[in-house]
Amino acid sequence: MKTMRALIAAVLVLCPSVTNAQSQFDVKTMGAKGDGIALETAFIQRAIDKAYENGGGVVTVPPGKYKIGTLMLKDNIDLHLQLGAELIGSPNSTDYTEITQKYESRTNLLYAKYFMVFSEGARNISVTGGGTINGNGLKNFQKGNPQNMRPFLMRLVNCDNVIIRDVHLVEAANWTLHLLGCRDVNVDGIVIENGVDSNRDGLDIDCCQRVTVANSRFLTGDDAIVMKASSDVICEDIAITNCVIRTRASAIKTGTESNGGFRNITVSNCTIRDLPHHAGIELMTVDGGMMQNIVVDNITMVNVATPFFIRIGVRARPYKAAQYVSRVDDVKDITLSNISVLNAKYPSSIMGMHGKKIENVTISNYTVRNSETENPLPYNKVPFEEFLYPYARMFKNLPAYGIYCRNVEGLRLNNLAMYSVENEKRAPLVLDRVKDADLLLVRGEVRNAAAPLVHVRNSTNVVAAFCRSVGVTKALVEAEEGTCVKLTCSNNVLQPDQRELVQVPALPDLQTFDDFDTDSKVSVGQGEKIQGFTAHDLRSKPLVVDLGITKRGPLQLCLLVLNDSPMPEKLLLKYEGNTQEFTVSWGAWGWAPISLVKEYENDTKVHFEVSAANPASHLKIAKVYLRYQNIKKTD
Repeated sequence: MKTMRALIAAVLVLCPSVTNAQSQFDVKTMGAKGDGIALETAFIQRAIDKAYENGGGVVTVPPGKYKIGTLMLKDNIDLHLQLGAELIGSPNSTDYTEITQKYESRTNLLYAKYFMVFSEGARNISVTGGGTINGNGLKNFQKGNPQNMRPFLMRLVNCDNVIIRDVHLVEAANWTLHLLGCRDVNVDGIVIENGVDSNRDGLDIDCCQRVTVANSRFLTGDDAIVMKASSDVICEDIAITNCVIRTRASAIKTGTESNGGFRNITVSNCTIRDLPHHAGIELMTVDGGMMQNIVVDNITMVNVATPFFIRIGVRARPYKAAQYVSRVDDVKDITLSNISVLNAKYPSSIMGMHGKKIENVTISNYTVRNSETENPLPYNKVPFEEFLYPYARMFKNLPAYGIYCRNVEGLRLNNLAMYSVENEKRAPLVLDRVKDADLLLVRGEVRNAAAPLVHVRNSTNVVAAFCRSVGVTKALVEAEEGTCVKLTCSNNVLQPDQRELVQVPALPDLQTFDDFDTDSKVSVGQGEKIQGFTAHDLRSKPLVVDLGITKRGPLQLCLLVLNDSPMPEKLLLKYEGNTQEFTVSWGAWGWAPISLVKEYENDTKVHFEVSAANPASHLKIAKVYLRYQNIKKTD
């Protein structure tokens, strides 16, 4: 008996949470009434504080309506909302505590400074139970801007061991559940419902590691589940499964804040429906961050604008003042499989950049049935749009109705079935500037006899095997002559009088890399002509440019650069005592955007010197553009 008592005592000493977990703190014993009239923040916070002072415990909220401002969660606290309990956000902004968090993030203060439930640096916290947290945003806080005047429903910052389970989070006035810089998080069985748009995301997983999201439902006006990297910390090891999503924006996406990047993300067994404008799956990085090892599997979609969109861009927006993006990292190793789409309005697309390709993308067991068509752009006139805010419909009227791929290296399309509407004139599939592509068992409905199953241009080492078209078409594969190398067709199924490979006249590429607003432009006047541009060789001497500054606020110097070496090289930008670096890791002309760390209060002329860090550099430069960058705009 003594031995048993000693063992129990040892367990209690080593595991204090065993006793603390049994400690109950009822908010009504602290003075809360739950009548929905009086402000009851102080009573519920008193229960949280008492539990914290006791080493932790369960703060119980019985059935009733509790009007609150800001609650601060602390270590070892389970805020347990019983079925029928509802925390309701006060409609008065003065009832919320203005909070400046310690964790560096673009979202701090710019996106929000008021929160219903907040915690920073806490461990072992949870919000559980069948109750509801109501942001009261359906009738209040309707003015969209400034966004930070509207309270977030919940933000947890730099917290460890977090559980959000079974609660209903409804009608947030701003983002609903923001996990920022958190680790080891389990979100399970929750419901998020927001009836209004205006930056009212569902779940934002931002700069987090080891997060699981399961068995949850989303009905949102803005994005449902978003992975972000609003600082230079990678968002990684994220698993999302068994969720049902309806939204008027994007269902599941990475971005748009993407400074740190995304790695090791799995999305599986989800149902997505009723997206009138955006994409079911959007995988994007545009602020320099990497994206790698992404798996999306077993997804059904119904009534979506765009099934999927994969994008790399060079917006290169910094996440804090006096900081800048110094590279464009890799986007590679992405797998989408077992996806079925009914009633898609627009094509999916994979959009790399001329300077930086997306690498190693696999799409397998993919079926899509379209419900609409568009008047297509010519194959050679699809814009670059490399600096814009990323979303699928930034590219309208694409020349493919199923999938459009540009600037991709290592593409595998296996067992695809694409079906169009009756008056569709476009090909199901278009490849432009694609290297090393395998098209296996690709099947597409073709309504226009002049359209092929797949149109190929500016591409190398493309194999089409065991493919077939449905409908009357003269060509299975159509290639622009003189633009494709090593194009192989094998074991395809041909209709009577259908040719397997047809060469058509090449269309000239007319883009000049300047399809964005700029305040000042300088092009190199003398030098070797390389790939259509007059190039200044930085190995010979630096490029010196004087530009007039006439706009206030943050500026970005955009350098059109070519690195014809297989190794990455560094550019150096010097001006007025500042030196900034940018790593160029691409072998074609592409933009190196450098956000200036200095802002100018008055009109002035600035002397810029662009050089290479390596005296034996292979860097060439053709254009120098100056553009205003509104870093205060929220996404």
